[in-house]
Amino acid sequence: MSTVLVEVKEMFSFQQELSGKTVRLIADSCQHLKKLSLDGVRLTDDDVIHVIKTLGKQLTTLVLDGGHLTDVAYLYLRNCTR
Repeated sequence: MSTVLVEVKEMFSFQQELSGKTVRLIADSCQHLKKLSLDGVRLTDDDVIHVIKTLGKQLTTLVLDGGHLTDVAYLYLRNCTR
């Protein structure tokens, strides 16, 4: 079971199997998101790149399970300001 923790002023926990599409929807819908933990969620490079492009300027914390990511996704991490 995957856990996603989303924090704005409070921490919300979603415990379910998440797809990359769901993670993209969370990034698109939560424009003021500052912390996102996707540990245990199997994402593609494109999913991670979308999250970083959408939220990278404001994220203070991004936790990823990087076992399935390539160098392409990791290169986008430099677009996160913190």
